[in-house]
Amino acid sequence: MNEVIRNILTRRSIRKYRPDPVPKDILDQILQAGLYAPSARGKQPWHLTVVCGREPLARLTAEVKAATLRANNHYVGMVSREGYSVAYGAPALAIVSGDPSDAPMAPYDCALVLGTMFLAAHSLGIGSCWINQLGVLSDEPGFRAVLDTLGVPSQNTVYGCASLGYAEGPHPAAAARRDGVVNYVNG
Repeated sequence: MNEVIRNILTRRSIRKYRPDPVPKDILDQILQAGLYAPSARGKQPWHLTVVCGREPLARLTAEVKAATLRANNHYVGMVSREGYSVAYGAPALAIVSGDPSDAPMAPYDCALVLGTMFLAAHSLGIGSCWINQLGVLSDEPGFRAVLDTLGVPSQNTVYGCASLGYAEGPHPAAAARRDGVVNYVNG
């Protein structure tokens, strides 16, 4: 089987991480891969903010939890669980944001950045998981101030985040794929 296809088929979302930090050169490779994702009209509307280390991630987790409880959104149950961590305990969180006023396709472009980063991470032995909470809170005034302190550009919306770290334990098995979701139209 082709190495790229094998990487795609074996990548899984990781929700439990070892505390070991990811070396910066490996993080840089993952981020660089993301920056080479395709974008509509070549606009590359993304900005990546990487939060590393226990203390910064603990502070971010507390801010996400407080903002979620204030907003009373659909993540209240998740953030209320004992041991909640915005990055599932990973030692790094990459925040992908974009400016929708400059690039209307920014949400899709940023999703491609994340998908590319997930595949790059897996190819380097790093686990990853898509994180949505920051995107849901992106427009909350109290939480916007937190994003500002992290260096997320003020005009940007967070479209997703990637937890990045070494998996604790084996990768989960793939869920069964749904049947009947592909059809061909031939001329």
